[in-house]
Amino acid sequence: MSAAQRPATAIRVVHIISGLGQGGAETVLHRLVTAPEQAQEHIVVSLGDEGVFGARLREAGIAVHALHMKQGAVKGLWRLFRLLRELRPDVVQTWMYHADLLGGVAARLAGIKAVSWGIRNSGADLSKGSRSARALPRVCAWLSGLVPQVIVSCARDAADRHRGWGYRSDRLLVIPNGYDLSRWRPDADARARVRAQWGVARDAPVIGAVARWNPLKDHANLIEAFSLCLKTQPDLRCVLIGDGMDAANAELAGLLDRHGVRGRTILMGRRDDVPALMNGLDVHVLSSRAEGFPNVVAEAMASGVACVVTDVGDAAAIVGDAGWVVPPRDPRSLAQAVGAAVLDLSAPGHAERLERGRNSVAARYSLNAMVQAYQAVWQRLAMDFPRAGRPAGMPDAPARPRLLFVVNNPAFFLSHRLPVALGARQAGYEVHVATMDGAAVTAITAHGFPHHVIPMSRSGRNPIEELSSLHALWRLFRRLRPDLVHAVTIKPVLYGGIAARLAGVRAYVAAVSGLGFIFMRKPGGFDFLRTAATFLYKLALGHGNSRVIFQNESDRGVLMRAGVVKARQAVLIRGSGVDLAAFPMKPEPDGPVRAIMVARLLKDKGVVEFVQAARLAASEATALRWVLAGSPDPGNPASISDAEFDRWKQEGVVECLGERKDVADLYAGAHIAVLPSYREGLPKSLVEAAACGRAVVTTDVPGCRDAIEPGVSGVLVPARDARALADAVSRLAGDAPLRRQMGAAGRALAEAEFDIRKVVEAHLAIYAELLPGRGADAGALEA
Repeated sequence: MSAAQRPATAIRVVHIISGLGQGGAETVLHRLVTAPEQAQEHIVVSLGDEGVFGARLREAGIAVHALHMKQGAVKGLWRLFRLLRELRPDVVQTWMYHADLLGGVAARLAGIKAVSWGIRNSGADLSKGSRSARALPRVCAWLSGLVPQVIVSCARDAADRHRGWGYRSDRLLVIPNGYDLSRWRPDADARARVRAQWGVARDAPVIGAVARWNPLKDHANLIEAFSLCLKTQPDLRCVLIGDGMDAANAELAGLLDRHGVRGRTILMGRRDDVPALMNGLDVHVLSSRAEGFPNVVAEAMASGVACVVTDVGDAAAIVGDAGWVVPPRDPRSLAQAVGAAVLDLSAPGHAERLERGRNSVAARYSLNAMVQAYQAVWQRLAMDFPRAGRPAGMPDAPARPRLLFVVNNPAFFLSHRLPVALGARQAGYEVHVATMDGAAVTAITAHGFPHHVIPMSRSGRNPIEELSSLHALWRLFRRLRPDLVHAVTIKPVLYGGIAARLAGVRAYVAAVSGLGFIFMRKPGGFDFLRTAATFLYKLALGHGNSRVIFQNESDRGVLMRAGVVKARQAVLIRGSGVDLAAFPMKPEPDGPVRAIMVARLLKDKGVVEFVQAARLAASEATALRWVLAGSPDPGNPASISDAEFDRWKQEGVVECLGERKDVADLYAGAHIAVLPSYREGLPKSLVEAAACGRAVVTTDVPGCRDAIEPGVSGVLVPARDARALADAVSRLAGDAPLRRQMGAAGRALAEAEFDIRKVVEAHLAIYAELLPGRGADAGALEA
């Protein structure tokens, strides 16, 4: 949408950046503001000159102002202040330390509260940077609670490091960079063309790096590794692309001569046709000693180029299992990985590896996801901190209702609530996510959801930590001002409900996926813990405009009889749903019958009984195979120990697979699904097993019995009874027609009750009921 086509009430965003030369931040800024379907008016202010991107931005219709502050900092700062007063933006978005400090302070002095800082530096190895680069982060940390309302980091690693320096944790968000895959893609014609220009044969192995000359890029590491590779792969060539990668760079020339690789290295200098040049490479090498979110790695993967990276910033998270990761500043390890990558070029699975890498970038780092995430931030800032004199017609309230998910574990959010969040965003909600920190946060932000880290322990044994969690949630709710909070799992439900009432959140949804071990104990006399838990639930679920989602009738009955929830509050949604296309029904495999348990290895999941049942069955000399997919969970007091798990593996009675993500394939390769848990909300593993058409053996306890039709799609056995479990599994193993009949019934049950689309629609209906006039229509979800 051009500037002329935008409505007069469109949000005006002024971007302030240190300069517009060739660099990662500048590239992302250009990509962001020139993306199609822009709902904002963008203006770019460079503290330096127009550099490389100034002309490109103007060609795209973006107004550009260059302040040339190196010619006079005080005069430049005064010009920036006056320019902001003249432009009167709704939001100021700054990029990099200098712009964060100078641009942020100038904006606040100009009366603009809607300021978002942008962290583009990993913060690692700042000793290699300038004196100001070393000092500015410390100054910014001190001002992070005064100047910006939001601090956007491009990488989780960078956010963690800056948080450690004192940056306001509750204002930090991670929005990964996004990529236009129509520009970064495999191109056979471009590959042939650039290789002809380089004078390199079609099948000759070529490695390369796209990086400017900078100590943090550690070209010395790459060049030494290249020289080591030449000892075993003499036909290898290396292409260096970027500012300073030319013969005029005496220091670079010295490095090449010292390692004897000048004649085998092609220097391209700064280029504007990097997508085409990238196609000429077989392996792209990131040799850096420090990074934030290295754009070039995702660009190489999107272009169908293999990647070797040093373990800096978010490089390892970007590459995943599609490339090679080595320690920084270790030329020998780098050489070994490059050598392995070159050998892999002729391996049978190489094409699949490249395709996996490109698909990973498409799924996690799309341009659209990045644009949506930034737009959510700007929309929120513009509405929460409106500028004076806003044009008539600009809404006084957010155009979209703001929904905040609060979950303790980021991985749990991805596995159990991601489809609901995606459906809510599609239906018109502005969706945010708050969880503990963890590796899975990268995947959350890659979906375009602003993420907020909340301190939350798993044990709950330290009262100070628990109060800190409650306070952090209250402070987040006060700052973010969500229209609706949706809390999932026990601690978020308890603390989130109390904080929502204290912070005046308009609507609250609690998802009770299980009441925990306190409610699993047999009643007898006064139970202090149960009484305390009941009191906390009453506080948390006493919000006047709330709904409590239960996954089974038993949990609902417990809290209703205790007077914790009222009938009008309680809603039954059976489980988290299953994507029926991702978990298709397949015929049973040939070979011995396999009974599989897919779960965390917790004692209250019945994993000990599963192993005992396998031992009992083994003593009867049957061909039945018992398979366990899962790993210990050291943070959970109910987990088995690593030593015990190792003993099971050595014993060999149970085939221990460890933690696996290919659950649909595991069920496709099995005949019977087993879960001997002591109590559940509604176990996702059994829902997935039903979708795959597998007969189930599970325990007659709340949650488990709700996931099947007893005697129709599965068999119930008493909890903590290994003998009964072994007998039930053995009976099904010996009755193929009954297994298949139960499997078909399970699939029918999944289609009728557990289809993820129905689960998402049920949640959207609850949201709309709590936010009349502002909730989105559940029917807006695409068919």
